[in-house]
Amino acid sequence: MNKQYKNIIWDYNGTIVDDAALAVKAENMVLETYGKPPITLDFYLKECEMPILNFYNKIFDMNSFDFTEISQRFIKYYEHLSHDAKVFPEVKEMICSLSQKGYNQAVISGFESEMLKKSLHHFGLSDYFSFMSGSDDISCKSKSERAALVLKKYGLKPSETLFIGDMYHDLETAAHVGADCILISKGHQGHDVLSTYDVRVLKSAAELKEILLL
Repeated sequence: MNKQYKNIIWDYNGTIVDDAALAVKAENMVLETYGKPPITLDFYLKECEMPILNFYNKIFDMNSFDFTEISQRFIKYYEHLSHDAKVFPEVKEMICSLSQKGYNQAVISGFESEMLKKSLHHFGLSDYFSFMSGSDDISCKSKSERAALVLKKYGLKPSETLFIGDMYHDLETAAHVGADCILISKGHQGHDVLSTYDVRVLKSAAELKEILLL
């Protein structure tokens, strides 16, 4: 993959922000309220997927539980724990370097819009992105259709656009709009899971230097 990109579209949670372990803590707090046993980080990295309802179907009988209620509980606990979240230092370095090189960068995330905006501001990242697009609710639905609308709105050519994420759904999103994708296996799906797909998988964002900063 040596083509020249102009646009870098980042996923947020698990790609920019190191929060997989935090998400497991929040999920276990949710499970405790329903009297269910906790999950491990290893289980989460193997079984988590987007849309998040697919994941909940693996740990709940969703015919008997309210998805909105579960999502609201998770967001409540996640926000309570969010002070422990940190940006991957190598990712922040890469974002700064790409900005200096003149790349147009943006964030398209399943994270709820206001939470995404607050988090970007908290970590001092807002000024690096030409736009951000978060979900309009807390259910973390598919972002593929939203990505297509966003690229059209901002006039971004798929052939000049690279999506960077941490989950298979980021590959699905890139494929939906006809763009390339790279996944980094430090987020919400493990390397063993991501390596089963036809996509380049990096173990660290630091490896992007050889691809984008030549």
